[in-house]
Amino acid sequence: MSATSSVVDRLRAHIGTPGPPISAVVEAGHLKRFTDAIGDSYPRWLTEAPPTFLVALAPVSAHLPEAEEYGQGWLNGGNRFEYLEPVKVGDTITAIGKVVDVYEKTGASGSLLFIIFETEYFNGHGRLVARLRGTAIRR
Repeated sequence: MSATSSVVDRLRAHIGTPGPPISAVVEAGHLKRFTDAIGDSYPRWLTEAPPTFLVALAPVSAHLPEAEEYGQGWLNGGNRFEYLEPVKVGDTITAIGKVVDVYEKTGASGSLLFIIFETEYFNGHGRLVARLRGTAIRR
């Protein structure tokens, strides 16, 4: 078994294990600073959170020390959001992240490690309001 295979196997052991929940309240000031920063002054954003705000509100980091043993640096493989219910000023949002897949590919530049993660965002009533699925790549 190669060293990289061992790392991949150890990372796969994390699949499906939820990380600690992170909660935060959607505050009007934070929402305003966020929309100013992204240059989006759509009037609805004064009371309702725009797409991607949840990542700024309750950032979930699934730090996996084993991944640092693989390669030299990180790439963002992209994110996909699914919105199920509006997030409004005053809502308390709880985010829970988990690793959903780990695999390795070999390309022209060498081996790459792919870590697929999913974060679910719940409102104060326990309803799922959004889901983020992302890919982190280690090379």
